[in-house]
Amino acid sequence: MNLSNLFLGLIILMMIQAIGTYIQVQQYKKAVRRVHKMGNVGIGSKKGRFRPGNIVVIACNSEGIITAGEIMEGYTVFNGFKEVAGIIGKSIYQLRAEYGQLPEKKQKAYKAHMQALDALNVRLNPVEV
Repeated sequence: MNLSNLFLGLIILMMIQAIGTYIQVQQYKKAVRRVHKMGNVGIGSKKGRFRPGNIVVIACNSEGIITAGEIMEGYTVFNGFKEVAGIIGKSIYQLRAEYGQLPEKKQKAYKAHMQALDALNVRLNPVEV
């Protein structure tokens, strides 16, 4: 195998990576637009080294009641956004308190959810300086 074949292989892999990234960004934009139609939006993410990371997008109304939630979880671009089960109709404050009561190890699994809820809390209750 000569150097030019190796270089060509690397270029092809980089192009595949760029296409995958483009697809993932488009899925993210569509999910944010879709959820934004349902109310105020909070977004959270959790990176995973050996476990899959995730991105959570949650919407709520002006009273803090969750109207929509979607999550993208996994290693590949083929994992699209899916609805987060069991959170619609709950209060962001109630759900954040529930996550806060979980054991620390479990809280790590819900880190992106908690970030999204915290972002919604800040959006609904801005701190004036």
